[in-house]
Amino acid sequence: MNFVIDINQDQFLEEVVEKSKTVPVIVDFWAPWCGPCKQLTPVLESVVKKKNGKIILAKINVDENQGISSQLNIQSIPTVYGFVDGKPIDAFQGSQPESKIEAMVNKMIDATPGNEVPILIDEAEKLFKDNKFEESLKSYENLIGIDSANPKIIVGFLRCLIQLKRFEDAKEMFNSFDDDILVNEEILKIKKLIDNMDNEKSGASHEQLIEELKLSPKNKELRFKVAQSYLNSSEIKNGFNELLILFEQDPKWNDGASKKKLLEFFDVLGFNDPNVIEARKKLSSMMFK
Repeated sequence: MNFVIDINQDQFLEEVVEKSKTVPVIVDFWAPWCGPCKQLTPVLESVVKKKNGKIILAKINVDENQGISSQLNIQSIPTVYGFVDGKPIDAFQGSQPESKIEAMVNKMIDATPGNEVPILIDEAEKLFKDNKFEESLKSYENLIGIDSANPKIIVGFLRCLIQLKRFEDAKEMFNSFDDDILVNEEILKIKKLIDNMDNEKSGASHEQLIEELKLSPKNKELRFKVAQSYLNSSEIKNGFNELLILFEQDPKWNDGASKKKLLEFFDVLGFNDPNVIEARKKLSSMMFK
């Protein structure tokens, strides 16, 4: 099946409106003389082809199809419409970065009638939030069999592996990813987290740092090192607790290092992570008491 097609206005009803009732269709209104169109269209084609049939790109030359352009009030090009279930659900004008196009395409695929993947992802996320990491992992594993390139599924699966301290399995996954997956920001954040665990194992041992902190509980730099050591060992709760103690002692220490580190890990682990939920509540109460 050809996932990128050129159509005219007479084909619009069949190839866009009707077809979008089963497969989402993204429509690219362009013209041969349009410079930004020449930049945008290849990006659209690349994103659509990677979805392997989950979405179709229909390209319309506005110079040759002025009737449909007028009906849809196309005032400048490039203009892109996203059709799902027979109606437009999203649109933009002008050139856009690939990340925004990818987000729009994923939104359209999720909104497709009969697509159960978003519901299954929600169920897997709820298991994760309830600390049922093994069950959540199995759910994400099943989802990978359905949609192996979906970033939400990959991120959820990796976060389960981290919670279960299956770091070698996570590393093996990263080694199997192609370049298209590794450009995703959320996936790269998790890779950075795992890489840091490997890179920061030099210096004093974890046990040494803890003993030193017991002797010098007001040593802020030492407490920060202990927090980092916990985090690099995936003892997230203990690491967060040390950072929260440091924040309570002196929120401005080292240019707010404790808060910055907390927010960094909140971002990497995601707001459904149980440790993140608990630590965010504690941080908020300290900030606004």
